[in-house]
Amino acid sequence: MLIFLLLIYSLILMSCHQAIEEPPNHQAHFDTVINQTTTLTGNGHYKKAISFLDSAYSIFPNPGVNDIYRKYENLINIYLHDDIDTYKAELYTDSIFQLLKNKETIYKNEYANNLFFRGEVLMAEKRYTEAFKVYDDGKSFVKKNLDNCSLSIFSNKLGLVRFSQEQYQTAIPFFKEAIKENKDCKPTTGFDYLFIFPQTYLNTIAMCFEKSRQPDSAIIYYKKALDFIAVRKGLFPHRQSFISSANGIIYGNLGGIYAKKNNYGQAVNYLTQSISINDHPGYDIRDAQTAKLKLAALYINHSDFKEADRLLNELHTYLSSKPGLNQVNINMRLKWFKLKYEYHNKRKEKLIAYPYLQHYDKERDSIYEVDKELKNVDIDQAFRDTAQKYRMTLLRKDNQLKTAYLSAAIICMLMIIIILFFIWDNLKRSRKLNKQISEQNINMQRTLDSLEQSQEENVRMMMIVAHDLRNPIGNITAVANLMLEEDNRSEDDLEMLGMIKTSGQNSLFLVNDLLKANSEAEKLQKEPVDLYVLLNYCVNLLSHKAKEKNQQIMLYALHVTISLNTEKMWRVMSNLLGNAIKFSPELATITVKMEERKNSVLIAIVDHGIGVPEAIQHKIFDMFGQAKRSGTAGEEPFGLGLAISKQIIENHGGHIWVESEPTQGSTFYVELPLS
Repeated sequence: MLIFLLLIYSLILMSCHQAIEEPPNHQAHFDTVINQTTTLTGNGHYKKAISFLDSAYSIFPNPGVNDIYRKYENLINIYLHDDIDTYKAELYTDSIFQLLKNKETIYKNEYANNLFFRGEVLMAEKRYTEAFKVYDDGKSFVKKNLDNCSLSIFSNKLGLVRFSQEQYQTAIPFFKEAIKENKDCKPTTGFDYLFIFPQTYLNTIAMCFEKSRQPDSAIIYYKKALDFIAVRKGLFPHRQSFISSANGIIYGNLGGIYAKKNNYGQAVNYLTQSISINDHPGYDIRDAQTAKLKLAALYINHSDFKEADRLLNELHTYLSSKPGLNQVNINMRLKWFKLKYEYHNKRKEKLIAYPYLQHYDKERDSIYEVDKELKNVDIDQAFRDTAQKYRMTLLRKDNQLKTAYLSAAIICMLMIIIILFFIWDNLKRSRKLNKQISEQNINMQRTLDSLEQSQEENVRMMMIVAHDLRNPIGNITAVANLMLEEDNRSEDDLEMLGMIKTSGQNSLFLVNDLLKANSEAEKLQKEPVDLYVLLNYCVNLLSHKAKEKNQQIMLYALHVTISLNTEKMWRVMSNLLGNAIKFSPELATITVKMEERKNSVLIAIVDHGIGVPEAIQHKIFDMFGQAKRSGTAGEEPFGLGLAISKQIIENHGGHIWVESEPTQGSTFYVELPLS
């Protein structure tokens, strides 16, 4: 009876589901909406484009599936390429998957495109293994549902994952496969498939050979790309600016190859052509800057300092107008620092050259820290896992098919036996259930007691996290607010952005250090640090906080280099300066002094605040002591900063103490060994 009722209910649900019709699509109406959105985006008005898109869809009743897909597609493109936000882009790919659920074979192109978008999001986040799997899934879907022309895009992307992981030789077969698949594209496919994609595949193969230190093979493929452009350019008379720009890019690549082969004349010729083509509005200006970097390096090597200086100045102007922190600008800025160092070093201007070398090393180390884990991702293993899962799925389906008929024959008998068994077993189980419930209540009470016992430790840990994050994030916000209040950015913008970036990094370091509490001193990663530079950075970073109370911080320090952990010592000095600001009144002066002794360095932070009573001076360095007091402006105390600072100083083999009188101010001393 029960089975019969379930069967009827399932049939009713299926009939209701089939009766629901999807709303129709409105291509003509939304063509206008999408065109307006594209215009706003092209003019750089990304926020307006997003707002317009949301508004246009909110006032239109009941749009179709394809209508909604087009909205999400445009938002993904905006968040991937214009108003960069990979988190939002990923949310919209999820929305498309939900929109197309159980409709993949109806909306084949849309579903394939969304797999492509998801791969693009993962590539932007450098999650290469996941991106490879998504592109591979997309290729499998296209093989079953679309033509080889569409397949070429996914083959290209699989190659780009390998390229990003610096596996250049293993990337080349994917690009060659993409070229072969692209040959099946029809003449009506469009400019992208008939021109942009194939010449890009050839250019990327050449780059793989170049990266693999096979310059002759690279030159062959760069020239194949130029030949392809020469043959196809007459087919697209309205796209000549793009075609010229593509030529300029390849000229720049060829110039770089000839520079590596020490062919000065050919290198200068191709690089000059590349710059003359693309260093104009409407062309690839960013690629022109890359060519300038290559040409400047060539001029420096051949002591043509006048031309090198001209190009470096042009690059500086470009980079100053592009202060963003995207990866391309960061790499370009890094190369510029290196060339500036080489330029002044070759001119024997050591004092001018050295700061550029310092900037170069600092930027290079930060990029290395971000990328070092990503370069070792085992994509081959991910591919093998995917293939293995696919084979397991096929075997499982085959097994299910073989057992389906046998299962159907015995299900009815099993249902009757199971029902009779449950009726008989119900009385027996009820007693066991009562006993189990009693035991579970006892276990739950024990668990509750354990949770209550651990609650205090959790609260303490959260207090540590909150305290350590409070200062750096507060500083970042203060600096950002100052910048936002200005109509036009001043020449200090780059320095401000650097401070924001460094504060963010230090915040992450603080969180990581919480997971390594009570680490031993010998585990500290130390490096030579100029104490004057460290103290000056802390003073500059906290000066904005002091200005909120009309306070002034004075620094008297020497250039003394000792071995220590920069991030941890930065935390100590930030805690001490933050406390001096917190417990000093408005208009107060805070002094930071440094004295070099025979075997140590003594740092003193002097304030004229409320002071520390003698009765609690020994408690303020206690992690969970009760020596907490509010600041002069009512700032909330946490009582953890000095305890953490003491642990860091002692791990460095140093000593920290305070000398203070109530209402007369305090002096906190930090003594660090020179050796």
